[in-house]
Amino acid sequence: MKFLLDENIAQSFLTKLRLHGFTVIHILDVGLGGTDDENILAFANQKKLIIITHDKDFGNLVRFPAAKHHGVILLRFRNQNSDNVFPYLLDFIQNHSNLKSRLVIMNEFGFRMV
Repeated sequence: MKFLLDENIAQSFLTKLRLHGFTVIHILDVGLGGTDDENILAFANQKKLIIITHDKDFGNLVRFPAAKHHGVILLRFRNQNSDNVFPYLLDFIQNHSNLKSRLVIMNEFGFRMV
């Protein structure tokens, strides 16, 4: 799996995911900081990347239907600190291989896939 980290995701996720063998790009590294969600989605689709974000807008299925993207993981934890969130994220992506066109909403209590 390959991932695109939204600008609201800590850079430490990039390093940690890469250490676990994943291909990861951060929005800021490709000059897309501050761009709108539609352009982020278009870039992710072009590169076949799953978006990891804290941005609730990506959870809007009317605006971003699951069939129109390569996958989105929306992190909605009470404590969004990377040291808190990363173990949950890593466990999830190591145990779920097919996220194409899926919206995943994760928090400390579990996840929901649409």
